[in-house]
Amino acid sequence: MHGAVPCRESRGPIAMMAQANPHWVRNGWGHRVTTVDSLMRAVSRIGTLQRGRRYVWRGMPNYKWPVQSALYRWLLEVGVSEFPSEKEVRSWEAAILDRARSWGIDVELGPSATDLHMLALLQHHGLPTRLVDVTDNPMTALWFACQPSGNGGDTTAALVAIDVTGICEYGTYQPWASPTYAMRTSPLSWSLHEALADSAARNVPFLVRPTLPDARMRAQEGLFISGAVPDGPPASGVQGFPLLGRKAPGASALRTLFSPEERKRGRPRGLPFCVLTITTPLKGRVLEHLADFHHKTERRLFPDVDGLRQAFERGNLNLQPIDEDLLMYPDVAGPLLH
Repeated sequence: MHGAVPCRESRGPIAMMAQANPHWVRNGWGHRVTTVDSLMRAVSRIGTLQRGRRYVWRGMPNYKWPVQSALYRWLLEVGVSEFPSEKEVRSWEAAILDRARSWGIDVELGPSATDLHMLALLQHHGLPTRLVDVTDNPMTALWFACQPSGNGGDTTAALVAIDVTGICEYGTYQPWASPTYAMRTSPLSWSLHEALADSAARNVPFLVRPTLPDARMRAQEGLFISGAVPDGPPASGVQGFPLLGRKAPGASALRTLFSPEERKRGRPRGLPFCVLTITTPLKGRVLEHLADFHHKTERRLFPDVDGLRQAFERGNLNLQPIDEDLLMYPDVAGPLLH
């Protein structure tokens, strides 16, 4: 069994640097948009830059946040390491999975309680895992990006695009897979072990898609990206999993790509990763556009009891008391509420 959970302590300079403002535009990975038109054009240009490329998307209300898993961030915050290695991430991940199983979380899942399924479930309920929430739909990610940042004052947001062309995708539960030795000997852990081994060997991320998605995951077209932690210091702004490329396209190439002119010379040849920063005044207009033209609203993206509770707590239900005279059954003499 692993050691006790570490207490929070002051972090070293590298850990502080890993949590610092990524400066997406300055570092050549980002482009600033100031209008709904330029934002929608930029999203379209990412998707059409190279035929056959596939992207997943992530929305962050605060552009200063790095792209990292909750587990990686937690290990930085509690001071486990200056920058956590794959061995350290895997060690604490195994401890969390072990404790979740001993807690009985896996009982109702039955044979589908694989490590990947458990991680997806724990992630859904707010426990730290190596999984990072993403979506296939950039409009969904935009909705999340344009939510309040929750830091006492709103700020510029970030829409993140990650190239995932050709990488492996794993279901949280794969009952249809042809049996292998690994599946027979380690039926609950083989898929996570295989994903991590391949990610480490090829230095690429992998995707995890819920085999039996709930209503919320279906509405959000949600899945997860993850990977083995790369060796050495983390790339600026992206920590805990590899990208398909580490060379930033540069601010000039991105300005050319997203300019009103189409097919202008000077565009980047590829785009393994890109961040569109969305100014604070633009957030409200983007949300209106998403509601009017893409049907992205809180009710549609959170079609469950927790979503209703969340909307109630935020004051977004627009509740009005119903006149008692209207609360009447046609075959009952008096009002329902008496």
